[in-house]
Amino acid sequence: MEEIGKLTEEYIQVLAKVKDRRKQWHEHAKPFLKQHLTEVSEKHKLNWKAGANESMQGLEVVYLVFDHEPSGIVEQSPFSIVQKMKVGGFLAFSQTRNGQVVVWISFPFIDGMEEKPKVETLETIEPEEITLENVTRFIGKFLDEMIQWENDSRDEIGFGRHHRGL
Repeated sequence: MEEIGKLTEEYIQVLAKVKDRRKQWHEHAKPFLKQHLTEVSEKHKLNWKAGANESMQGLEVVYLVFDHEPSGIVEQSPFSIVQKMKVGGFLAFSQTRNGQVVVWISFPFIDGMEEKPKVETLETIEPEEITLENVTRFIGKFLDEMIQWENDSRDEIGFGRHHRGL
């Protein structure tokens, strides 16, 4: 019986921690992220913007996203010309079911040429760790990854990709 009592107390503490995380997210982390990411996107003139997905309360996301833009790849056929769009990458701060925050990146992709974007988790943190220093570090990592994505040739050259049987 003593073991059950200890586990019961531990569970009560865990539930209180989840409640505290959610309070920290709503009162500090989410408003700070929305304001700071908006300021960054307005100050540093790139084709990006800050936003939030708040449709699922308790699993909200605040993000910095690059807009879609032409990729420079055009598919031509006798009947049509289709400009392939680059779907911009984004940096996301997502609240989890236990109130912690997962910081992750979704990489850009070329619509109609790649099945789905690569996603990379940077870190899982407590809401109180959403500080100017940490957010600046995550934005720097995000921009480093976007630079690398743009600079690296990761897939096969065009002819090889479309003419494997030759």
